[in-house]
Amino acid sequence: MTQPVLAVLLTLAAGLLYTLGYAIAKILSGTLDPVQITFLRSAVVLVAAIAWLPRLADPAGAVRRLVAPPRAMDQRLAAAMLILSTTLAVIGYALVPVTEASALGFTAPIILVLLGALVLKEKVTPRRWVAVALGFAGMVAVVRPGGELFTWAAIMPVSAALTYAVYQVMTRRIRGVADEWDVTLQGALAGVVLLAPAMPFLWRAPDMDAILLTLVYAGVQTAALLCLAGGVRRAEVSGLAPWHYSRIVFALALDALLFARIPGAWALAGCGLIAAGGLVLAWPRRRGPNGGTSP
Repeated sequence: MTQPVLAVLLTLAAGLLYTLGYAIAKILSGTLDPVQITFLRSAVVLVAAIAWLPRLADPAGAVRRLVAPPRAMDQRLAAAMLILSTTLAVIGYALVPVTEASALGFTAPIILVLLGALVLKEKVTPRRWVAVALGFAGMVAVVRPGGELFTWAAIMPVSAALTYAVYQVMTRRIRGVADEWDVTLQGALAGVVLLAPAMPFLWRAPDMDAILLTLVYAGVQTAALLCLAGGVRRAEVSGLAPWHYSRIVFALALDALLFARIPGAWALAGCGLIAAGGLVLAWPRRRGPNGGTSP
């Protein structure tokens, strides 16, 4: 089924904004700790929400909804997964170039298919094996044994994407009780609560440039989160999955614009293979003549 146009546009906007946000976080990581960056972003969003309270028709109700939300456990687990994913992503983008970090993140669905076959003994269709082969070849091309990315740092973008996928599923499950703003504010609250204990050990005093850039980062990432939540509330996560691969294109553009960097031929080839594998895996199958689906 064709996905609603608005949901697709929101997904594309989320991809652009997320990639831009993590590129900004990469710049910030030169002066601030990656965990501190996520904490500050969460704190900025929470403070902005508190400042906006007097303008709401029911400020007390808004506070109650934040502190004691409907299906509180589900909302808080989703928020915690968002903070874990964001923190891992900031670390990954701090250590790996933007294009390669974005591409490696898209190996997560392919890894899940492989683990399902090897660990859970799930039946894997030929189409999915093709996707696994393409994605694995792309990852090898990007990382290249013996190359500069052949380190533990390459694991971080993949781990961030795996937890991000879980977060998307959780967001879909709570769409009946939580709108975009609920998801955003619960994430901000979780970021402050969960990361505050680490701040005395990781804190680096930000200068004015870092403060301003943090505010921009918080705004961009919050807008991305709102777009993502809006998209998954309007369409199936699986149907929107192919559109997420636009982030590789955005990453290439931002690498060139912000870091004056064009990835090498191996990295570009790897990005193409990973995207091809992901699209083979994620693109909705055609409806057959009897209502079934064809590969």
